[in-house]
Amino acid sequence: MKTPTAEISVNGRPVASTFNDRLVSVTITDKDGLTSDSISCQLNDGTPFARIPRKGDTISASLGYLETGVVFFGDYTADDPEVQCLPYGMTVNGKGANMRDALKQRKARHWDQKTVKDIVTEIANDNGLTPAIDAEVGAHTYEWFGQLDEGDIDVVARLAERHDALVSVKAGRLVFAKKGGGTTASGKPMPTIVASPYNIVEGSCRTTFALRERFKSVKARHQDRAKAELVEVEEDSDEDGTADLTLPEPYADEAEAKRAAKSKARDLKSNTIRTSVTLFGDPTVRAGCPFVYAGVRPELDGLQFVIESATHTISKAGYTVDVEARLRPEQEAVASGASGSNGD
Repeated sequence: MKTPTAEISVNGRPVASTFNDRLVSVTITDKDGLTSDSISCQLNDGTPFARIPRKGDTISASLGYLETGVVFFGDYTADDPEVQCLPYGMTVNGKGANMRDALKQRKARHWDQKTVKDIVTEIANDNGLTPAIDAEVGAHTYEWFGQLDEGDIDVVARLAERHDALVSVKAGRLVFAKKGGGTTASGKPMPTIVASPYNIVEGSCRTTFALRERFKSVKARHQDRAKAELVEVEEDSDEDGTADLTLPEPYADEAEAKRAAKSKARDLKSNTIRTSVTLFGDPTVRAGCPFVYAGVRPELDGLQFVIESATHTISKAGYTVDVEARLRPEQEAVASGASGSNGD
């Protein structure tokens, strides 16, 4: 049986070099998209007393097993720490260190005849980040695209919504990747996580078929300059849906409107089936990884999910990972069959 371990340091100084040294528990939540990752550490205090971290200090964390080594999870910016006395203890929390204030500063500018890749690359460079951009979603060219009194991160998020992409800031990189593509911050494919009876914590597996959230189609509008009016385009979302959804924002041209409607349609469809499960600890389980069940249940096995969040916890009870995932957009046809059978 393997022994869970964690290495935690603050500003480069070790706080816990082994699990039994000072660390009572550590929880790291890795999330897809722009939601900030987080860490929470419960520490034993007392002689010798640990230095109390200050808000803004850098927390570095690695998790794994003594027998196989640890995996680096990233750097986090410390929030207000809390110390307990008699008995002595300390709680240290932090959030992902990559969401820089400069990304949120409002500004106004525009781009002419630039691709999505050009725009995202310029924003990444302006903020000292390395761009990692999917070639497919970065190829669209805008005649004109404006940033109007909004932060750089808001611009990138708006582009991602229009182009069926997912944006995140991790490990010093601004990642702009196709949804469900399973790409790391360095642009490499992520491992597929397979959940089976051998690594699932008993009683933790739940899958929801949200039939009430189905939409038949998504509509978007664009400005027709020749007619001087807004024209509507439509993309199918779910043939079993009963309602239509209209996007509120008008788009520059027909191609962009269709792309935005298709992106939203795929996003709505992927939300119809969601799953959660607790796995025995595995440091390779990260947000954005492809996820499948194997040997668990007919109609679940083989469905392709994407992990939205992975919460790693090491404590005296051991090492576990809580996984939240949703259906991968490419699984639309399979999902329709699975959810239909589910209602029989």
